[in-house]
Amino acid sequence: MASLPRGALQPGDVSAATEVRAGLLNADVPPPSDATALCIQQTVDDLGPADLWALARDAAVTRDDLAWGAAATLLRGHLEQSDPLDGLAAQTLVDEITERTPCRWGRSHTDAVRATLYRTLADLADTLLEVSESTPTPLNWTVDDNGARASAVIGKAVHGILVQRAENAHPAAQPVWHHPSTPAAHTAWQWRIASGPADRACHSRGPFPSALAARHAAECAITALAAGRCSL
Repeated sequence: MASLPRGALQPGDVSAATEVRAGLLNADVPPPSDATALCIQQTVDDLGPADLWALARDAAVTRDDLAWGAAATLLRGHLEQSDPLDGLAAQTLVDEITERTPCRWGRSHTDAVRATLYRTLADLADTLLEVSESTPTPLNWTVDDNGARASAVIGKAVHGILVQRAENAHPAAQPVWHHPSTPAAHTAWQWRIASGPADRACHSRGPFPSALAARHAAECAITALAAGRCSL
């Protein structure tokens, strides 16, 4: 399969194309993003209820995710005709999906789960696009029980980088169906870059789902700082 030229897709394009296909967004999207959204849709459409449930579980789908899928299913592309009761109907549909086994799902339940997975996989595709276009600066990390530390010299200034557990992070929405091989609770992480006397100039970003993801993001931030694309 031929690869797309660099820049043919931008992060967010696939999710936007998914919303256009669902009739929830009226916008022009690049043809490659629409083709990607269509590929995701066709893949999900080939799955039966049991496989849909397994994929939704593995993707850590939340109630909010299902609510989006239920709303998209109920609106069926008629966003301008939405009614306040549609939200209540969507929540009722979500309740039925979570309370029933897949073999007892009806057409509306499977359609809602499919719509949810269209968006979930589109978000994943956009995340992969963002990561693929990032250029991390390899750093020598010192890891301990509290996180990881590194330093980088940009110009003549030494920048200290710290990856640690996120402070005051809002608890992540819990998946509807927990996978038996993953813990129910997850630790959120953040990075912090500082320089100057007493770390006068500093910036932090988070939360990230893992320390590795936070370290990668910090290394990409160092690249951006060195290139002058941002500042502390």
